[in-house]
Amino acid sequence: MKTEVELIMKDNEKILDYYKQELKWDPPFADALSKYCPDSLKGYLVMRESIQNGHLPKKTRELIFTILDSIDDEVSGAKAHAVAAVEAGLTIEELTEAFVIVTIVKGINVLCKTGTEAIKAAEDRLSEINTVKKN
Repeated sequence: MKTEVELIMKDNEKILDYYKQELKWDPPFADALSKYCPDSLKGYLVMRESIQNGHLPKKTRELIFTILDSIDDEVSGAKAHAVAAVEAGLTIEELTEAFVIVTIVKGINVLCKTGTEAIKAAEDRLSEINTVKKN
């Protein structure tokens, strides 16, 4: 029979794998939480999962994550969420319009820094999707 520590470690491995495989994200906090505060790692995942099947369409959720990460200058997260948003059907025009709204409220720096990188990542992914569709 496995010990409680072994079960926790197995749970942590599953959670870390879920982030990397399903969300295509390697959160910088995950390793530390898995070692020192595994219940918090599970709790964070429960919060994320609660919105996965929530009321907002996936493209809208991913757009919100993109914008919030951009405001915090979290480039890797903004890019990953922008890609997920276009994979879920968000257009580049919708993404760009959201950044115009952010610019009105928060200033041009969000668009100039992280915003342009998120838009570029979304454009690149959309180009890949369109290439696959043509072939």
